[in-house]
Amino acid sequence: MDDLLAETPALTRLRWLLAGLDGRWPADVDDFLDPTFAARVGGWPYFRDVTDTRAARFAPIRVVGVDTDGLSATARFRTRDDELFVSHVEVSAEAPHRITLTHTQSWVPDYLTPGLPADFTGVPIPSGPDAALIVFGGVPGSGKSAVSERVGAALGVPVFALDWLLGALTPFGMRHRGDLMEMGGELLTTLAYRELSAGRPAILDTTSEDPALRTRWASLASAAGAAFVPVVCRCVDADLHRERVETRVRGIPGWADAGDWPNASARLAAFPPWPDALFVDTARPLGECVAAVLDHVDRRRHAAAGPRRSPG
Repeated sequence: MDDLLAETPALTRLRWLLAGLDGRWPADVDDFLDPTFAARVGGWPYFRDVTDTRAARFAPIRVVGVDTDGLSATARFRTRDDELFVSHVEVSAEAPHRITLTHTQSWVPDYLTPGLPADFTGVPIPSGPDAALIVFGGVPGSGKSAVSERVGAALGVPVFALDWLLGALTPFGMRHRGDLMEMGGELLTTLAYRELSAGRPAILDTTSEDPALRTRWASLASAAGAAFVPVVCRCVDADLHRERVETRVRGIPGWADAGDWPNASARLAAFPPWPDALFVDTARPLGECVAAVLDHVDRRRHAAAGPRRSPG
């Protein structure tokens, strides 16, 4: 166990940096910075002043996560105001493993373009006359993916599926994050925004269990002048639904095939009402379900377009 927890050169230097950000500089600091790096950042006195200034704003800090890989290490920490920051260090391979690169930034760096709003009301979004945001919802095994894929094929519209997006993130450890569904919601919102702002329709395939996310997507469609078409899929035949959950094989990279019926049934019982959505019973033949959705999409698109003036 001691070997598994052995200190790495980068982790040692990261501890030193974090101590400085916490206002607790060690005494032996002269040889911690690589001379070339120190010259590039303005020398040790400047580096110390910057760190002291940050400590006055941050301390006391609380480290919430650390990743290390021999010659590099990264820490996530919260300031006394609960802001989330990241500190990263890289060190030379030769002893005494001086720091060759380091930076401390907020979790969302200030130099980035602002993220998408939680409410798109009042946000001007250019769009096209046929733009629509079609959102499928339903618990696992409800048949929403089968219906959405067929609807997308019939309309020639891309289907952005939450499970495929999150499965692609699995190799990066995202499966173990507590905010995985929030990440998925942001990915879907970004893709929908990109399509609508380019004048193109989009289909989202997800559970849509979060009423706040539903409202956000509705505001996005409204801001783009696009039809918003929510569809809730449910298999009213409980035995068939359970069979689908426990025996399905979808082959999504990084994602599970068969699901957990107790989880699906509990989520079904707690599924928030969605009065504006079209209800589709997927115990019916797939073709009938697809036809019902296509008819509903057509009517919603015409309603969103509004009355058209006759030429003259």
